[in-house]
Amino acid sequence: MAFEPSDPTYGFPFEPYSIQQDLMTHLYGALTKGEVTVIESPTGTGKSLSLISSTLSFLRDAKARARHELVASIRSSVSSAEALKDEPAWVIEHEIKTRLDELDRQERELEDRLCKIREREKVERAKAARDQGRSLAKKRQKLSDEEQRERDDEQYAPTPYFEGGEEGSAAASASEDAEDNYSPAVRALLDNLSGKSKSRQEQEEEPDVRKIYFASRTHSQLSQFVAELRKTAFATGGDTGALSTLPTPPGSSPSPASPLAELSRPVRLIPLGSRQTLCINDDVRRKSGSSNEAMGDLCTELQKGGKDRCPYLPPLSEPTKLNEFRDKALASVHDIEDIEDLGRKTHTCPYYGSRRAVKSAEVVTLPYNMLMQKTTREALGLSLKEFVFHIVVVDEAHNLIDSILSLHSVSVTKSQLLTIRQALLTYIQKFRARFTGLNATYLKQLALLLKGLSEFADTWAKNGKKEEMLQVAKIFGAGGPNALDQINIRKLDEYLQKSKIARKIGGYVDSLAEEKTAQGRRAVRANATRALHQIQQFILSLANADRDGRVLLSQEGKVSGKEGASKVEVTLKYMLLAPAESFREVAEEARSVVLAGGTMAPMSDFREQLFPYLPSERFSTFSCGHVVPPDHISTFAVSKGPTGITLSFTFERRKDEKLVDELGQAIVNIASVPFWEPKATSDVDQVLREYAAGNAAEGKGSILFAVVGAKLSEGINFADDMARAVVVCGIPYPNSQSAELKEHQNLAFRAVNQSIGRAIRNARDWASIILLDERYTQASKKAQLPQWLGSNVQSPATFGALIQGLAKFNRARRATAV
Repeated sequence: MAFEPSDPTYGFPFEPYSIQQDLMTHLYGALTKGEVTVIESPTGTGKSLSLISSTLSFLRDAKARARHELVASIRSSVSSAEALKDEPAWVIEHEIKTRLDELDRQERELEDRLCKIREREKVERAKAARDQGRSLAKKRQKLSDEEQRERDDEQYAPTPYFEGGEEGSAAASASEDAEDNYSPAVRALLDNLSGKSKSRQEQEEEPDVRKIYFASRTHSQLSQFVAELRKTAFATGGDTGALSTLPTPPGSSPSPASPLAELSRPVRLIPLGSRQTLCINDDVRRKSGSSNEAMGDLCTELQKGGKDRCPYLPPLSEPTKLNEFRDKALASVHDIEDIEDLGRKTHTCPYYGSRRAVKSAEVVTLPYNMLMQKTTREALGLSLKEFVFHIVVVDEAHNLIDSILSLHSVSVTKSQLLTIRQALLTYIQKFRARFTGLNATYLKQLALLLKGLSEFADTWAKNGKKEEMLQVAKIFGAGGPNALDQINIRKLDEYLQKSKIARKIGGYVDSLAEEKTAQGRRAVRANATRALHQIQQFILSLANADRDGRVLLSQEGKVSGKEGASKVEVTLKYMLLAPAESFREVAEEARSVVLAGGTMAPMSDFREQLFPYLPSERFSTFSCGHVVPPDHISTFAVSKGPTGITLSFTFERRKDEKLVDELGQAIVNIASVPFWEPKATSDVDQVLREYAAGNAAEGKGSILFAVVGAKLSEGINFADDMARAVVVCGIPYPNSQSAELKEHQNLAFRAVNQSIGRAIRNARDWASIILLDERYTQASKKAQLPQWLGSNVQSPATFGALIQGLAKFNRARRATAV
């Protein structure tokens, strides 16, 4: 049922534009009705603040109303109780207050702890200011050099493997201790003796409060979200205006869960990240070579007891340190870098410490991939169930469909299959006597699968095709002496996940390496581990393949007899072609899902590809205009270049010299100082600084060459003089001959539109949009452009007319600015 907001301004920190007010009103209504809604709000229209204000207002309103309903229910129950019917009113009110106090106890205890931390931090900040700022130096603990000691083969031996029972949960075995493959009875006994059972029980009793999961593509985008949230009273606990009309129930004082108390404290927020982002064990970071898979394996090894345990991660039997980290993280609004700094300051693992804070948090920020993969959600303990009223907000969602497809696509090569199979056979030979029955069974099945896939790749390569898309069933039904349909792929996948055998095989391969240096041995291990994880993910994909899954086979090289065959590299790539089923659990378990972005058109994609199963009453869309006046934007679609050559760029024609010359001359006529998007992400900041300096120079300017969909196409603010024109050269259609891209091609215009949005960043900004491709003059292509460009796309007959129109627009805008 929908309900009205207690604050019509939604706690927005400024006087909102009408389009911002409309967006917040739509979103608040969609949340009250439990809808899936797709929202388009162009960059520069204050989208993030609008999302923050409306969702957090709804969250606090919903909590307040739920509590009022609870109070009414308790009051009704107490008043009608036979034992209290003859008691005076004050006795009944006391009984009501007693029951409410018990319900609020956990929330009150948490807020009492957080309040004390906030007071201490306030004192510390004042002291730091007197001392002219705190030092940001990060101390690194010197660890003993493990590379000097001999490794014992015993550590690579497989642990006993059991099926069924509580240990069937992949998340349970992946989340905490490394060695968790004992039988359920033995594990229960060990837990009881070590005290772990108590700490696990305490974790289970921790309440999972209502929350908003806010996801975006990158950590930098999430940090921008946190920066925007800090502009609001939700981050400081000031009066947002929300809930002020909801009275405290008679006979009770404002508790931490009451509407009035909600106004007086900051929202509890926790950012989540991968080990790559949050690991503070510098030795692990160095040895892993920044590989997330290798880092995960090293992290798991260091969770064993004894002197080799990671010094930043206390054992489960001693939860106090992680709980203290949790409370400090929740006491005020932090971004991901703050959480890492807190981990170093407290000498506590921020990766596991932040996970400990999830249940008590009201806002959880995290990258797409952590939310979209079920195994990751389970390992992190992320619950989306409606009974706790969670909301999922995905910002920069124009990339969502492509991201889901990419997350569920994985490639392996025939060379990797052969190399890992050889390593596996060596491992089996070494530890054959140590195997339990199930270890032996599944490792033999793995070897058989690796052999069968590599033989299938060989057979396919001989048919002379360069590329082919096949159903998974066709690969498993290929027949022959090593037929893959003999393998229970789901059971094998479960074994690989629970036993962590990939880590053990990778370690053993490392121990056998002939490399003389520690760095060389680490590289061997990292490569083996990465290949094993890749093959394991490929098997996982095959095990869960549905009707929308395909395997794309491709080859490079020549086949000419036995000698030629060895020069051929065959790649098998599992592809998910439709993302709906992969996203369905998120959509159905959450109360509401919000997909927001600056360029979401065509919105029909999201309805058809992500939510085809939703009833119409549970799906809605919203698209608003831009905050800039129409005369602040001029858009030109150009069909002819400076010398009259028709401009139409595709990947197939990119080597056309005349066309390239025409493009070059056109750009020279528009601007004169070029910078290029760097290949390395680490060089982006330097290029942007030099580009900005060129724009700031008196009487000069710069042009920045960038690739649509690459490092500079989103998330970077090119406001005001940083971008007075955006030139789009062509439509980035995929290679029409690619079997993979033929399966899903409606991404080109969304990528172009996102790039166009880089130029207009605030209500006073202005810019020209120049579309150098004759196809943009076609009505069907113009219709795909951002809605806020409207029907104002001009199509000058000649390139000279473009230059004249561009000059006229620039003169008018600069005259107005003066």
